[in-house]
Amino acid sequence: MKRVELDGRKVLVIAYGHLADTMASIPALRSLRAAYPSASIHVLALESAAPILGPCPYIDELITWRDFQHKGQRVARIEKAGVLAALAWKLKQSRYDATLVFHRSNGAMRKLAGWIGTPIRAGVSNGGDGYTHAAAPGPDVESSREENRRVLAALGIDEDGGALELWTKPEDAEWATAFVGSGTGPLVGIHPGSDWSCQQWLPKRFAEVGSTLQATAGARIVITGSAAETDLEAEIVQGLARDPLGACGQTTFGQFVEVIRRLDVLVCVNSAAAAVATAVGTPAVVLLGLEDARYTGVGSSRTQTLIQPKVASQGGGWCEFGRWGVLSGCNSPMCRGLGGLAAVAPAIVSAEVMKMLERSAQAPSQTALADGGTPAHEAGTPKRASNQVPIG
Repeated sequence: MKRVELDGRKVLVIAYGHLADTMASIPALRSLRAAYPSASIHVLALESAAPILGPCPYIDELITWRDFQHKGQRVARIEKAGVLAALAWKLKQSRYDATLVFHRSNGAMRKLAGWIGTPIRAGVSNGGDGYTHAAAPGPDVESSREENRRVLAALGIDEDGGALELWTKPEDAEWATAFVGSGTGPLVGIHPGSDWSCQQWLPKRFAEVGSTLQATAGARIVITGSAAETDLEAEIVQGLARDPLGACGQTTFGQFVEVIRRLDVLVCVNSAAAAVATAVGTPAVVLLGLEDARYTGVGSSRTQTLIQPKVASQGGGWCEFGRWGVLSGCNSPMCRGLGGLAAVAPAIVSAEVMKMLERSAQAPSQTALADGGTPAHEAGTPKRASNQVPIG
């Protein structure tokens, strides 16, 4: 397809989504910049994406907004219409030449692109979205990165297939080095949190894995997460044989990235932590419930092992409250494990971590620890994982 000429023009990219979705947009933004080196590229993203896209060298301006606050409530449609109208009015003032919509799954952003009304509008669509350059959806489930690749293709641009990237500051690296210290034994991270409690594993099972690794490998345990996940951290600490390094609520995003970079292995659920581990090349054991891994691309890196119950994805049908796919998250403690992770035994997870530690000891990483301020690259190009451990 002949490339649409946008060099020297103003381009708006709508990248709606939380941390993992936002990280998936970086290869597409890098490819967009390579195709249009003189274009003025602006990105509209959620406020939570600022630590990821703020330092991104491929864009000229980041415009952030607060996500819808009343999802699933009676006033949700009214709120959505008002927020979209306000955003459209503001963005129309910039007189963009083109709008690209990443992550086709969100109809509100497709509608926003139409209201902005740029001469060129590109996105993945089955039709009816008013795109001038529409890309047909894939024949099967695709990750956000794959969908973004289709958006670029609609403009005649090839995504470069390169690494994920994240940018940190030198002081982030210094903080992380001081935090983890210089103790003996492998450094194993546990990141128990997720936006959805049904995607979480029970804290006592994380604790059992941590205690096993402390006893058998002399591991030092680091627990990471946001301030909202300190209760999870406290429950895990109670079950550990020795006190861990607790980082929940203690780090900026840049410091979090640098802590993950220093781990020998990370154990986590389907969350942004898995994407960060991919970006910095840290081996990870990722626990996945009934969701389809292809939506996020989790487990698709050669540095990751995916552990998942051997059952068909239910697409969120296990949520008896009807919140899945409607809200942005749910943190009801009573729902932990309902998304399939209750079938995952701690012994299986511990065994996979030990395998990773043994491989690391036999073949030390060839990737030197990057200095703060440099992008953290993915270890290997994206591909479907062959290192999947089905349960049941």
